[in-house]
Amino acid sequence: MKPVCTKAVIIAAGCGSRVRSITPERPKCLMDLGGQPIIGWILSGLERSGIREVVIVTGFRAASIRRALGRSHGKMKITYVHNSKWRLPNGLSVYAARGALTTDERFLLLMSDHLLAPAAIEKIARAGTSKCVLAVDTNISSIFDLGDATKVRVVAGKPVAINKRLRKYNAVDCGLFRFDSRIFIALEASFEEGVMSLTGGVRQLVAGGNLVVIPMGKGTFWMDIDTPRAYREALRRLDTLRSAYRAGRRRKHV
Repeated sequence: MKPVCTKAVIIAAGCGSRVRSITPERPKCLMDLGGQPIIGWILSGLERSGIREVVIVTGFRAASIRRALGRSHGKMKITYVHNSKWRLPNGLSVYAARGALTTDERFLLLMSDHLLAPAAIEKIARAGTSKCVLAVDTNISSIFDLGDATKVRVVAGKPVAINKRLRKYNAVDCGLFRFDSRIFIALEASFEEGVMSLTGGVRQLVAGGNLVVIPMGKGTFWMDIDTPRAYREALRRLDTLRSAYRAGRRRKHV
């Protein structure tokens, strides 16, 4: 079965202010992790999941990202969109990608500092729903740096709230979405309310009943590298990450 979508957008515009102490000049996504940049793992995961084209939204040190990644990754085409307002919240970076997508085209959205097993990416790409999709982790006790995670409250299988400061929650946002043009309409509504973040747009989708959540499954590898401590933890978990990618390679050839 072919993936429901074959295009992905990666947000790589921010300066990674919380890791500037260990990477003052390079974008965070270019930090080495086991012999390749963090974003290189993401690109490999996308390719193994059937994605054929990636749009990377740049901002901070955009030229260094373009030089490092070029115009392709394996058989996957890479194009770039620049967000000159990258210092502002990330909703603007997502919105900047709209010109690189056709009307109502489905696409995956990922962050350039989130590591995800290829199996998880493929699961969201192939999800059998017409609504927008958010990957969540419901195994709360196993989440690294839970305090920094974006929390989600799910009731009867439906998301009802999403926010980093939720007190009552039963899932966590994994930074992996499947969207279509509805996210841009939702972001516009959020911008009008003065909220410029992606989470603001997602809340608009939730309010309109246009978003479903899909649990990643117990033991599925994912990780957000947002701090020096998280980067050290990612280095410690390299064997687990490599195992997740080897499993993705086996699935690709089945």
